[in-house]
Amino acid sequence: MILNKVRLSDVTTYKFGGNCSNFYEIDSKESLKRIDFSQINLEQLVVIGKGSNIVFSDEGYSGTIIKPNFDFIELDKITGLLKVGAATFLPDIARYSKDKSLANFEWLIGIPGSVGGAVRMNAGAYGYEFSQHIKAVNLFNFETEKFETYNKEYFNFSYRSSNNLDKKMVISVDLEIKEGNSIEIQQNIIKYLQQRKLTQPPAIYNAGSVFKNPKENSAGYLIEKAGLKGHTIGGVKVSEKHANFFVADKNSKAQSLYDLVKHTKDVILENYQIELEEEIIFLGDFK
Repeated sequence: MILNKVRLSDVTTYKFGGNCSNFYEIDSKESLKRIDFSQINLEQLVVIGKGSNIVFSDEGYSGTIIKPNFDFIELDKITGLLKVGAATFLPDIARYSKDKSLANFEWLIGIPGSVGGAVRMNAGAYGYEFSQHIKAVNLFNFETEKFETYNKEYFNFSYRSSNNLDKKMVISVDLEIKEGNSIEIQQNIIKYLQQRKLTQPPAIYNAGSVFKNPKENSAGYLIEKAGLKGHTIGGVKVSEKHANFFVADKNSKAQSLYDLVKHTKDVILENYQIELEEEIIFLGDFK
């Protein structure tokens, strides 16, 4: 267990955010037991992985942040499970699946997040959702300070969401596996990478899709139709390549992204009577 003061721009993909003085890095289950959670406001406790869907305020974050470093992939062919740690990078699972000839994980190659976030947000692309692969999730409960395991049904997964994860942290996930052909898997990986290159902006500072797709509609299509492609606030811009991606210039501010998100929501609501819902999460004080 390491307690640090960190600059939050260093631990998120958008490179936004001020300081946090209560930032824990966790390397083992035992280290969790050394934290006195009775002294922590659990309402302000945040767990982060790669920081690919979180935006912290420029003023910093006064609560507590925990970053679990459980990064592993273990194949158990007897049980038919792939065990992955909460911090495991999703593209690494795709590459591992190719090496081990495991089918249906190829779509993870372009998802810039970790397993814990994929569970919480039920990450998805190309018709897949992460929950489709899940057998069970292993958690740490901050209230009871105990480790717990639940089958997939417990979380009531739906489009880009899950339930029953409040005040809990993902430790690892058991994924069901299906044998495949390594050549076909490699071909699919190449296809997904090419598709992402063609349709998504290459900018370093973004967090993937900004909004969830409304029912029977596309957030990117609505934003483009409203004429917002290229619209910029303070160095943060609606991508010219894909309107549901907002890209940031170096040294731009979290507040500018917040303002651009709010403006976009207002325009879509006014024009189409549709209220967009964010995929990214804003934490801290925003004006």
